[in-house]
Amino acid sequence: MAAPTRVLHVDDDPQFADLTATFLERQNSSLAVLTESTAAAALQRLRADDVDCIVSDHDLADTTGIEFLESVREEYPDLPFILFTGKGSEEVASRAISAGVTDYLQKEVGTDQYAILANRIENAVERSRSVRAARRRKRRLETLVSNLPGIVYRTRNEPGWPMESVDGECESLVGYAADELEFGDVAWGEDVLHPADREETWAVVQRAIEREEPFECTYRVVTADGTIKWVWERGRVVDVGKEQSTDSDEADSTAPRVLEGFITDVTESRAHEQALERNERRFEAVFNDPNLLVALLDPDGTVLDVNQTALQYVDLTRSEIVGEAFESTPWWADGLQDDVERWVDAAAAGEYVEYEATHPASDDDPIAVEGVFRPVRDEAGAVTALVVSARNVSERRKREHELQRQNDRLDEFAEFVSHDFQSPLSTARGRLELALETGDLDHVETALDAVERIDELRTDLASTLRSGEIVAERERIVVGDVIERVWATADPGAEASFSVAGPTNIEADPDAFHRLIENLVRNSVEHGGPNAEVRVGRLDGEDGFYYEDDGPGLDPAVREKIFLPGFSTKASRDGTGMGMASVRQTVLAHGWEIDAGDAETLDGARFEIRTG
Repeated sequence: MAAPTRVLHVDDDPQFADLTATFLERQNSSLAVLTESTAAAALQRLRADDVDCIVSDHDLADTTGIEFLESVREEYPDLPFILFTGKGSEEVASRAISAGVTDYLQKEVGTDQYAILANRIENAVERSRSVRAARRRKRRLETLVSNLPGIVYRTRNEPGWPMESVDGECESLVGYAADELEFGDVAWGEDVLHPADREETWAVVQRAIEREEPFECTYRVVTADGTIKWVWERGRVVDVGKEQSTDSDEADSTAPRVLEGFITDVTESRAHEQALERNERRFEAVFNDPNLLVALLDPDGTVLDVNQTALQYVDLTRSEIVGEAFESTPWWADGLQDDVERWVDAAAAGEYVEYEATHPASDDDPIAVEGVFRPVRDEAGAVTALVVSARNVSERRKREHELQRQNDRLDEFAEFVSHDFQSPLSTARGRLELALETGDLDHVETALDAVERIDELRTDLASTLRSGEIVAERERIVVGDVIERVWATADPGAEASFSVAGPTNIEADPDAFHRLIENLVRNSVEHGGPNAEVRVGRLDGEDGFYYEDDGPGLDPAVREKIFLPGFSTKASRDGTGMGMASVRQTVLAHGWEIDAGDAETLDGARFEIRTG
C-alpha cells in the first residue's frame, strides 16, 4: 500500500483543527492529519516528522500565517503550504503569494469546504511530487551530456568528504584547483558546501547509502571568492573492499566506503525553476481566488481554461467553454464582441489592457465588472498566453450610486436651508432697524425670536448633514400651533392674517415641518402682499391638510413647474425658486404627497398635503 499523505494542520482553535482533521480523513482515506495550535510547535513537528503538506490558518496564537509561511520557506522551500483562513482580503492574498504560498482557500460555513480542501491538498502534493520526479529525470539526463560544466569526483564517505580525485572544470565551478581538494588543502564538506545545507545534504546521502541506492541532491556551494552557487550532485557508494578482492564473497567488509559521482552548476536553471514556481503559485492563487472571474487564453483568443467563479455566471460547464473563441462566450453582452476582439489583439501584442463591462448572468441581474487582460511572456519576450481576470463590482457601483444620490439630496437640502435662513434674517434685520429708529423694544423681542429661529435652522442643518437623513424622528404635531409660531417669526405685517379651520394633527419631524410651513407662509406673503390671508384646515375624508391663500393663484400652465428648484413665478429677479422646491423635498422625505391648485374658500392658491 502507498504511504499516507501526511498533512500538518495548524490552527489556534483546537476544536476546529480536530474537526477539520476528521472531515479530511473521511474525504480521503490516504490523508493522515497532524494538528498543532502554534507556529512554534508546528516547526518543531516539521523537524521531527516527515510532512507532505501544511495547512495553516492566518491568525495564530503566536504569529500570523504569513510569518509562519516565511519561516517554513526558509527551511523547506518546496513544501506545499495552503493558507486556509477566514481572514480573506486582497492584501492577505497578495502577501501570501509574495511569500510563496502554494494555495489559498477561505473558510466557509458548511462541510463542503473540506472536500475542496482535501482536493487542494491532493493536487498540491501530487504537483510537488511530480516536480521532484521531473527534476530527478532531468538530472539523470544531464549526466549524459559530456560537455556539461562540472566535475567527476571520488571521495571518502566521512564528515568533510575529503576528495581522493577530482576531474573536470573544478576551478570554473568552485574557484579552487583540483589538487587543492585532492591534497586536503580544501575540504568539500567543510570549505565548499554551504554551511546551511551541510546537515541536510549529509542526511540525504546517508539515507541513499542505507537503501543501497544512488543519491541525488541539490545544494549550495561557496566558491573561493565567496560567490554562492547551486549545484546538483549524483553519485553512488563504492565498496573499496570489493574492488580490491577478486572474490566478492571474500571482500573486506571493514574497508572504507567511498563515493563516486558527478557535480555540476545548476544556478541558472535553479533560478529559472524558482521563478517558474513562483509564477505558477501566483497564477494558481489568482486562478482559485473566489472573488475573481479568471480565464486563460491562447494569444489568438481561444479559451484554454476558466475558473469556477467565472462558471457561476454562465449556464455552461468548463468543457463547453474551453476551445471556444473568448468573444463568443456567454459572458459578453451583444455589442461587446468587437471590443473583446480588440482587447485580445492588444494584449497579444504585449499591452496590459484594462476594461469595464456588464456581463449577463444566468439567474441574476447583469453584473458590472472591472478587469484586465495580461500578456504572459516567455524568456524570449514572446507572448505565449493571456490571463483575463475581472472582479464583480456591482455592489460597489450600487453603493457609489446610492451615496451619490444621498450627497445630491444633502446638497439640495443645504441649498433649501440656506434659502430658509432668508426670512428670519430679514425679520431680525428689519425689526432691529425699527427698534433703532423708534426706540420701541417690542421690535427687539421680535428680532430675538427671529434669531432664535435662525439658530434652530443652523442646528437642524448640522444634525441633518451628520446623519444624512433629511427627516429624523417624528412626533405628533398640531398644525395650527406650527402656523402660529411661523407667523410670528415671519412677521408678515399687521394687515396679514391666518386662520385654522378646526384641529389638525399629523406625525412629522418637527424641524422639517416647521421649514415646510415657513416656505408656504413666505410664498403667500411674497405673492399676496401685506394684506395676505391664509387659511389652513383638515382634508375631508383623507389624512392630511390643506393650505390656501388669497394671492394671485397659480396659472395652470405653471402648476407642474412650481416645485422645480430654481423656478419662480415672480417677475423680478428677487425670487430664487427654492421655497416651493424645499416644500416638495420635505413632503417626499416624509413619504407624503402634495398637489397644487386653486383655493376653494379664498381666491388664491391651494396646496393639499396627503399624509396617508
